[in-house]
Amino acid sequence: MRLDVPRESRLLVFIGLVDAIGTGLYIAGFAVFFTRGAGLSVTEVGLGLTVANACGLVTLTPIGMLADRIGPKAASILLHYWRGVGFIAFAFVHDFTAFLVVSCFVGIPTRAIDPVSQMYVDRHVGKDRRMRLMAVMRVVYNIGFAVGGLLTTLILVVGTRPAFLAIVLGNGATFLLAGLLLGRVPLLADDPPAGRTARGWPRSLRQGRYLIFTGLNAVLVLNVTVFTLGIPLWVTTRTDAPAAVVGPLAVLNTVLVVVLQVRLSRGADTREGGVRALRRSALALAGCVAVLAVSGLFDAVGAVIAVVVATVLLTLGELWHFAGKLSVSYALAPRDRQGEYLSVFWLGSAAALMVGPLLITAGVVEQGPFGWLGLGVVFLATGLAMGPAVAAAARQLATEHTEVATHAH
Repeated sequence: MRLDVPRESRLLVFIGLVDAIGTGLYIAGFAVFFTRGAGLSVTEVGLGLTVANACGLVTLTPIGMLADRIGPKAASILLHYWRGVGFIAFAFVHDFTAFLVVSCFVGIPTRAIDPVSQMYVDRHVGKDRRMRLMAVMRVVYNIGFAVGGLLTTLILVVGTRPAFLAIVLGNGATFLLAGLLLGRVPLLADDPPAGRTARGWPRSLRQGRYLIFTGLNAVLVLNVTVFTLGIPLWVTTRTDAPAAVVGPLAVLNTVLVVVLQVRLSRGADTREGGVRALRRSALALAGCVAVLAVSGLFDAVGAVIAVVVATVLLTLGELWHFAGKLSVSYALAPRDRQGEYLSVFWLGSAAALMVGPLLITAGVVEQGPFGWLGLGVVFLATGLAMGPAVAAAARQLATEHTEVATHAH
């Protein structure tokens, strides 16, 4: 595996590593911190995080429009400092009301950072190199997540409140450091539009064909919930595979992402290449759920082999989906409203992550093999529809661009 990033991008990659270590630290330990360190109930934690996600959804597009006005560097630094202050504030939470307020405060920049970061990379290295750099940064993120998770394990072994505080204080500190370092990363390909003045109702929300593409992409985002919730529940309740296999599946997924993400992102630099990657993703995900559907028919050894095969297929789908969604979302985002369009695109992903747990548990796992097969049909249909949907969205955007240019003259 060779990362080979340009010299001017190495600091940005390092910032990604710092960011990911803090995030991995938090993801692996937040449940323990809030219940044992802050004295909240499991229900209170779940409710607070749900409300925080809702706040992030509501404000996602306005913050994307803000990035169009002030530029991705200022917006990214702002969001990093915002998150840093918010996570440090968690250290002073001792009741549900305070937890709810801080969670909402943190939820807004947490949801908005993805499209702003995508915009930042584009303005940093330009169209020709942005896909490779995004792939490299995803590899680094996965390494950072693993490191953060290991640090959390050490913290949980200590088991004291000061140790628990290190989970949120450490995460907050990494965001503050990342925000500080971002100011030193040049935007080498930044050619700001003459009128960075996105105002009023988001134009992207009136683009029906663009929203259809966003919705189709959201279907493929369900791969995240299939992996984090669907496979563990299925393995432990519907197959003869030992529950201990779930942990190694997560390691397998991480290793495959680190080894293959850059390689499988090749050829996805164009809109057409991105569509091909999305189709491959849909096919791999359909194969994954088909294998899961029959995994309960085997003995313990056969079930283990089946879920390993399913995890490999899912990871391939995840890797192609990452490359394809970035490529097409870049291609369909007008330069003068890039932050707005990317934010609306990520809005679909965020919505899928919110409804995913209920959909995968009640709609798939509880329905048995036919639930998985039904999801497989949905994935296949999504892959078939992706090409026509992207082409239609591109035509609609081109027509509007022509009309706007005509009115301007």
